[in-house]
Amino acid sequence: MRYKGFTVHAPLMLGGEDGEAEILGAAVWLWMHSDMHRDAPLHVLPVVLLPVIKRRQYVLVQEGDRPVFFLSWAWMDESAEQRYLNGRVVTLPEEEWCCGERMWFRDFIAPFGHAPQMFRLLREEIFPHHIARSLWHRGGDKGRRIQTFYGSRVTGDELRQWKQAHPLTLALTQN
Repeated sequence: MRYKGFTVHAPLMLGGEDGEAEILGAAVWLWMHSDMHRDAPLHVLPVVLLPVIKRRQYVLVQEGDRPVFFLSWAWMDESAEQRYLNGRVVTLPEEEWCCGERMWFRDFIAPFGHAPQMFRLLREEIFPHHIARSLWHRGGDKGRRIQTFYGSRVTGDELRQWKQAHPLTLALTQN
């Protein structure tokens, strides 16, 4: 898909097929340019990136030939969500990447200043009817927080109903 001069790969949401090696290479390249990801040990890549690539639970955006954005997500059930929120590790067991209806954004990587544009892309084109959460990983600055994402076509009533139907399994600050 083309979006405002970008090439968007989101096979689960938009269809299409991409080579696993190509997507892995682009994601790792973006990790290397991200302050929050560059120091991740090499041994976590097969457990953090390959499951989402195999399940097609990612969005990769390129500007020309250069990757500029990568998003991955997991579909968790309540118990997987609780383990994720209680844990201090970045990995999930293979079976917990797609085990429920609670959508969690895992990686939002836009190291070259494209975050506002990518946020609009997600809200308007990729996930207009979805609600998801993400764990704010800058806990040292402001404490651990949970962000709630909702697409451009989600109404205020739908968001309130969703939050009531999907309460957090752990009490953290929500934004």
